[in-house]
Amino acid sequence: MLKNIDFQKLYDQHENYFERSISTERVTHSRIIKSIDRKGSDFDVEIAGRSIEGRIIQSITLGKGKKNILLWSQMHGDEPTATAALFDLFNFFSCDDQFSDFKKMILNKLSMTFIPMLNPDGAECHSRVNRINVDVNRDALRRITPEAEILWKYSDRLRPEFGFNLHDQNSYYTAGRSGKSSAISMLAPPFNFANEINESRKQSMQVISAINNVLGNLIPGHIARYKDDHEPRSFGDNFIGTGISSILIESGFIIGDRNKDLIRKLNFISLLAALNTIADESYKKINFQDYYSIPENQSLLFDLLIRNVYSVSNGTSYKVDIGINREKKFDQDSNSFFYKGKIAEIGDLSVYKGIEEHDLNGFTVEPGRVFEKEFRSMPENSEIDQLLKSGYCTIRLEPGAIGSNYSEKPINIVPSFSKYSPIIAVDEPANLILTDNKTGFTVLNGFLIPSDLSKNSILNGIVIS
Repeated sequence: MLKNIDFQKLYDQHENYFERSISTERVTHSRIIKSIDRKGSDFDVEIAGRSIEGRIIQSITLGKGKKNILLWSQMHGDEPTATAALFDLFNFFSCDDQFSDFKKMILNKLSMTFIPMLNPDGAECHSRVNRINVDVNRDALRRITPEAEILWKYSDRLRPEFGFNLHDQNSYYTAGRSGKSSAISMLAPPFNFANEINESRKQSMQVISAINNVLGNLIPGHIARYKDDHEPRSFGDNFIGTGISSILIESGFIIGDRNKDLIRKLNFISLLAALNTIADESYKKINFQDYYSIPENQSLLFDLLIRNVYSVSNGTSYKVDIGINREKKFDQDSNSFFYKGKIAEIGDLSVYKGIEEHDLNGFTVEPGRVFEKEFRSMPENSEIDQLLKSGYCTIRLEPGAIGSNYSEKPINIVPSFSKYSPIIAVDEPANLILTDNKTGFTVLNGFLIPSDLSKNSILNGIVIS
């Protein structure tokens, strides 16, 4: 039995196993098919079934051990981080290096079956749901979809001792009330509304505690426990009830890691920590109550938090904070991502933190204006700069000249016929002008632009219908 696996060294050397053909930000079906086809004879690959649109869903099995482990990813098509990490894991098990004894121990003790993309139709259009708009993780009872049937088929056939349900969560969670973003959150799902603990759930708690012990040394303060509300239609809750120790791992967020490559690395380490403790059965020595020492996820972050600005209504000024979030969207026509900034909350936001935060005490906030002259084509950058300096965040454009859901230039667009009238309100587009007696700032589509436009950090404008 191996002792004292150096997870810090594994963490530092993750780059050696990074599957460069797969982007962390978006994983497509065609890409993983090519990657699977390149794997050697040590990988037992089979067709698990097909999606509604007929795409092949494959499984990969590694190891010859007596303990069966089932791992599945991307049952939500727009949650690809763990899928990418699985291919790093495959690379890890494929090479001969200083960790070879560790790998042999796992492969001798465990039989691991991976379904790296359960929802390929959703992945193709970067959508949470499948082709008929069903959330596969809410189809564990009725099994309307072939994707759900495949997962149940594998659980019935393998009767795994552990199941790993791999997902992504949004960037607004913190680990408790620490103010630190939740990089990884985990859950031992309850099998009933009473939140009782059976032996399967107890084992899940012990393994999660073992993962937390490893990750806590690598990124202290950034590990969280996912809220344990019972969802009777989900797979994890049902698996726990049938004797499979199910573990949910959610890929979160770290500031500065926009493409989530660091979160991908943490997934890689999380899974190796889990496989190690299951293989050598060291999790059995852990008090399952340690699970509750992991702080619970709290939704306490905004992408942009502006503090202490004055909002004027009916001649009276009110000092408020404004929290803004940027929803990441996928544009199928251009095969690219863009951001859509909206005001999430207004008022006393003292319990929140901003991923980007500015105290603009003394500044007055007004909605960014719409320039009423109609443009036939996108204006030049110099003209856009002048519009922004004059307090305009949005232009009117002939409908035929609007070719996408977003603008690559730092200006928003409305069709010429639109009756859009900008206001400062929750769920409205985040386009603001902030001024005092000396200087000013613009918030365009949720991005703060300083008065010096040469420092423009906006990623895109949007089309407002």
